[in-house]
Amino acid sequence: MAPLGSFIIVTGGDSRYCPLILELVASLRALKPAADCPIGVIDAGLTDEQRAAMTADGLAVVTPPWPVEIPAHRLRNRIHLKANLAKLHLPSYFPGYETIIWIDADAWVQDWAAVDLLRRGAALNRFAIVAQFGRFSETELRLDWLFGRFARVRSILFKNAVRAGLTTAESRTLATRPTLNAGAYALKADAPHWAAFQRWQKKVLVKGRLFTSDQLAMAGAIYLDGLPVELLPEWCNYIGPWRFDSERNELVEYYLPNRRIGIVHMAGEDAMRADPSVRRAVLDMEDREHQLSLRQPSWADADPAREPDLTMADGLR
Repeated sequence: MAPLGSFIIVTGGDSRYCPLILELVASLRALKPAADCPIGVIDAGLTDEQRAAMTADGLAVVTPPWPVEIPAHRLRNRIHLKANLAKLHLPSYFPGYETIIWIDADAWVQDWAAVDLLRRGAALNRFAIVAQFGRFSETELRLDWLFGRFARVRSILFKNAVRAGLTTAESRTLATRPTLNAGAYALKADAPHWAAFQRWQKKVLVKGRLFTSDQLAMAGAIYLDGLPVELLPEWCNYIGPWRFDSERNELVEYYLPNRRIGIVHMAGEDAMRADPSVRRAVLDMEDREHQLSLRQPSWADADPAREPDLTMADGLR
């Protein structure tokens, strides 16, 4: 394990995401050596009371300006998008740290080893992140079949690149590259990547989508500019498929070796993120079905009548 140094873990969101932010914080503080690590929060629409409570709890809450000027008609009062844009400017908001780790608020940490691996990747002067491809992906590339053997590429990066007005050459280069999951990453504060991210951000936001602009800017810096990257295993930012080890009371990778998931990321789980009572079917190691919440265990279910293997109430070890 890499020694603890000068680093901060940052997350962010609006008032609706406040419970998720607190769950992420709770998951970190339940782990060693994470319990005393600095934690920052990007305020993207928190209430005054939420900000005050977080500050009183020792969190470094920053309410940044919009890092890029966005016309009001494009924002449509979606102040929560400030967190997505601010992701690429973190050294400015949290100065004085050697390394900055970002974790989305709809994620929580089950195993500190994932955070440690993020830090180790950043220590190599690389952008430490997980790419969305491999044995846990349902498909490597989406295609629209036109006729015969001819098809149109439908990858996320390609669609967003075209929409953002990138050149044909740039869009084609990105077409078959895996999306870098911006939900968890680590980077040294003085890395050249930040300036590249911000340059690409300004470029893609002229025409492109606000919500996915962070991932497209990262792709530009890594795949088009060629800045160094350290691709980490899926369990460092895991988005499914899910499996539950009922003996150890924890979420694990779906396939062998069923490694304990480090960062549980509820990407796409809209209903569950909004309502902690929402459950989904998850198979255990013997393919028996359990109805589980993927939210941080100590918050997910306050009903003492539920069986402990379903609530994962003691899932952090």
